[in-house]
Amino acid sequence: MLLLYLLGVECDGATYHRAATARDRDKLRQAVLEGLGWKLYRIWSTDWWHDAPGEIQKLLKHMAALVK
Repeated sequence: MLLLYLLGVECDGATYHRAATARDRDKLRQAVLEGLGWKLYRIWSTDWWHDAPGEIQKLLKHMAALVK
């Protein structure tokens, strides 16, 4: 069976990304994955907490644009 992935979704909070080491690690991970051809989409945990349905709609809209 062949599996194809449309998108990688990253979910983290703003506090986590403020630390220099976390920021560097995330930039490196993103660069490596994008270098391998991955498309990434980030959902911030604070945005999810305040409006999960809205974040789902944004994600679905982004995914639909990728399919076109």
